[in-house]
Order: sequence, then C-alpha cells, then structure tokens
Amino acid sequence: MQGPDRPSEPAKPFDPGFAHLALVVDDIDELLARIAAYGWKAQGIPQPIASGARAGTRVIYAVGPDGEDQIIVTTGGQDALNLVFNLLKSHTRQLCIENPCYLGASLIFRSAGLTIHPVPVDGEGLRTDLLPRERGSLLYVTPSHQFPTGAIMTLTRRLDLLRWAEETDSFIIEDDYDSDFRYDGPPLTALAGLDGGRRVFYAGTFSKSVGAGLRIGFATVPRMFWDEARMLKARMSNGQAWLEQAALAAFIDEGHFDRHLRRLRQVYKARRDCLVEALKRTFDGAVIISGESGLHLVWQLPVGFPSARQIQVMARERGIGVYALSSGAAYDFDPGAEDNMLVFGYSSLTETQIGDAVERLRLMLDGLV
Repeated sequence: MQGPDRPSEPAKPFDPGFAHLALVVDDIDELLARIAAYGWKAQGIPQPIASGARAGTRVIYAVGPDGEDQIIVTTGGQDALNLVFNLLKSHTRQLCIENPCYLGASLIFRSAGLTIHPVPVDGEGLRTDLLPRERGSLLYVTPSHQFPTGAIMTLTRRLDLLRWAEETDSFIIEDDYDSDFRYDGPPLTALAGLDGGRRVFYAGTFSKSVGAGLRIGFATVPRMFWDEARMLKARMSNGQAWLEQAALAAFIDEGHFDRHLRRLRQVYKARRDCLVEALKRTFDGAVIISGESGLHLVWQLPVGFPSARQIQVMARERGIGVYALSSGAAYDFDPGAEDNMLVFGYSSLTETQIGDAVERLRLMLDGLV
C-alpha cells in the first residue's frame, strides 16, 4: 500500500502489500471476442468476478450461486468504497470506523461532514460492545484481516455486529482486505454471507491476488439497492476498461486463478513462517500479533525499545522497510496512541532475504536497547 508519507521508490525488505504475479495476455483477439459476447454494461462483467470471489477463502458465501446481479465491477478497492459510501450517504446519520484503520477509508469518512465514531480494535477484531446505539450508522470494517493490526474478527463478534446493524437500522461496509491469504485454520464466512444480503455491502479487489497494476475491484450490493447502485455507477464512470476485465475473466474461467491462489498461499505461508521464526529467534520472546493471514504481520515492540516511528526512520536509512502502524496506509484517530507496533510485509521477499533483513535489523537495534 502507498500512503502520503510513502513516496514512490523501489521496494525495500518488509514493505507490506506487494505481490508477484503479472497477468500475461496471449490472445487479444479472443479477449475482444469475449468483450463482444458479454456486451456493454456500466456495472462491468459480473459472472467471472463472482467466480473469482468464490475461489478460496476470501468470500465464503459472500457471493451466492445466483449473486451475479449483485456485483458491480470497479476500478480497484478504493473505487468500490467510494461507490458504496455515495450510495448510502442519504441513509446515514453518523459514521463508525474501526481504529486504527485503513487510511483510504478514513479519508472518505473524514470528508463527509458527519460525526465519526472511531471504534477500538483488540485481538478479536472490532469491539462491538463499544458501537454507538443511535440509529442510522454506516460502519466500515475489515473483519477477515484487520488493517493494520491483522486481527481476525471472531464468529461471535461477527454475529454481534450483524445484530447491532439490525437493531439500529445501520449498514456495514465489509472490506475483504487480504482475505485471499489465510494460512491457519478453516475458511471464514464473510459478514455478507452471514447477513444474507440485507445490511452488508462487500468490497473486494484483485490487486493483492493478481497484481496491483490490474485496477479491478468489485462491490456486492443488497438487491434492494441494486437499481440505485447501477445508476450511480453509470453516473460515476459509466463502466470499466473492458480488455482487463476480459483478461481476468479468461484467467478465472479457465481455472488459472484458483490454482494461482493455492500456489501463492503456499509461498506466502512459507515466507510468513520464516519471518515469525527469525523474529522470535533473533529477538527473544518477540510478540507477533495476528500472523494467521494476510501479507504482513505486526511485532509488538518490547518495553525499552525505541518507538516504531524511530525504528522506521532508522531502518529506512539502512534499506529496510518496516513501518509504524500510524504511517503509510494506516490512520489512527487517537493522536496519543502508544507507538509500539511495527509492521512487516513479507510477500515480495525470499526466505533468504527475510533472514538477512532481520539480522540487519538486529545489528541496528543492538546499540540502542
């Protein structure tokens, strides 16, 4: 992820969020034929997107077998968030958002001119007991792999959240951040699947699973909002680039996407395991927070260590990209929050590079603690 204090530059060890695959298009004529067959619709090509959404752990039951008419294709995940927010503005009295949170979501909410209720996150995800009881809220949440802490919302909390939405006549934006990559335990059921298409709007993207350069995301919309959502999409951009959609459709329809995800999970799990082992071996008793899924993990710094921001600056001078929770693509509504969480991205590194970078980090910190 890129943020305002993360300028464009070559990736460094532990930069979070980078994936490897480039989608290669071999037969443009075939893809153009697919475009003609699908026909023009402002909402894009929903059928293969639905198939891709069902592949693997990301969206268990979020997109049902007949859910194509609930899908709108967007230009990445941020565009999906913008679409859903603009769709629900007239239904919203106040906004709720997990804290800390994804910067892109906070920017949308902070520009709305509505009261914002930041809701703390713990090891089980968003604290549902601290949600406001006023009616007419819109909540943004990342239950599959909370950004940036990595917490995975428990089933109990998911059910509590849906009950809250029903009781307060509120709606939920479920961002499926990193849910393609779950390494430990069974697949999780998305909030949208548990909800049954009433109050949850599901936003997803293929930027992590296929590549950031492929600007294709999607939103699933409850059927009661479908006509309004389709017209809003037509007003916002009147459709997406068709060649990329057709290429992705071929990639999914021919079974390559599913195989690709299985291979990536194996590769990334090995890199995750290597990083966890290296941190715990090098820094005795290192506390790793929620590394069960995703493309990054968080190290809770021991007492007596420099702040995460200080380590981030010193490490960058030595060519290592580790980040404080409050930097880059994350945002914290509490300016006084303790700065003791360090983010490590591992998807773009080999296991040898991971071990080398952790050793360089140890040498840097040896004289400071």
